[in-house]
Amino acid sequence: MIHLEIMGLFDKLQKNKQNESTNINLENKYDNWKDYNISVKESIAREKLFAFISVLLEYLTPNKIGANQYKSGHRYRYYPKRLQEAFEEEMSESNKRIRFVLEGDDFNFLIRKERLDRNIRILLSLRKDLSNELFEKIETFIVKEAMFASESDYNDELKQNSKTIYTLKNGKVTENPKRGEIIGYSFEPITSDFKKYPGYRFKTYGYGIGAFYRMWFGQGAYEILDKNALRSFSCHENVVLDNDVTRITLYKNISDYNKKANRNKQMEFRKALSIDEIADKLKREEDEEIRSNADPEINIKEGNFEHGGVRLIQTYLKDGELAHRSEADSVEERELDENGKEVFSIIKEL
Repeated sequence: MIHLEIMGLFDKLQKNKQNESTNINLENKYDNWKDYNISVKESIAREKLFAFISVLLEYLTPNKIGANQYKSGHRYRYYPKRLQEAFEEEMSESNKRIRFVLEGDDFNFLIRKERLDRNIRILLSLRKDLSNELFEKIETFIVKEAMFASESDYNDELKQNSKTIYTLKNGKVTENPKRGEIIGYSFEPITSDFKKYPGYRFKTYGYGIGAFYRMWFGQGAYEILDKNALRSFSCHENVVLDNDVTRITLYKNISDYNKKANRNKQMEFRKALSIDEIADKLKREEDEEIRSNADPEINIKEGNFEHGGVRLIQTYLKDGELAHRSEADSVEERELDENGKEVFSIIKEL
């Protein structure tokens, strides 16, 4: 998976959740990993996505394939030999929302799209030696297909964009990895002022923009960011590739992300490109679109209802399956009492 939109990492670590205590190896296997975060246009031919996966799998071996089929609300697991079948199923079922996962011992890969996203995100995490071996193939795909793309140290991406919470067997949580009886992991977003984190990734409409060790900007990016400001920014490397793609490397060594000069360069880039202001504007537009075009699959209301319930749950259906309200042909209404017990249910045609 392609990531760490942490999403992929979250799935990777979820498999450690057990009903019994687990011995934690404090050596971080991800210390020598990289992240690639690639945004491609929604209109990309699915064959091109699968061709990219096929190139990667000449070097990487998945041991798990997963897909969230949003239409049914189910999460599916496939054997690796069903890769192409699983991919085609997910892409045909989920035109507006996609979540397709490949996991291996030395990489994570995720294809992700939410309903309001203007692109499809590819999130790839893998060992640095594999990244170096695959770099030309990854960059070739980026130059041909991507709107935005970035390369980061895995731990830097994680530290700048999330904090790890360890769950204990007794149900309590801790930030201390040395505590015993750890049964799993979960992630929480940073709640403090994100602008103080130089490597924070702004996520709006599916874009992942910010200031990272290395970045690529395709033609679609120039509709959002100032092309002249990009091309004139002074840093370790600023070059123009095929397809009018700009590649920027902010500092020399990807592992030196914590050096003050490199952190300052990240903030300098954000300021020069007005990234914070642009991201805030896009986020306001996205929030307004969500408010003005609310189209739920499930709607929950609190109150006093006709059959004695204090909570009404409306589930929208099309041909008996979960659907958005605008696409539904029926709605299941269930009333629950104050103890959560169902007191009434009915399915109404719309």
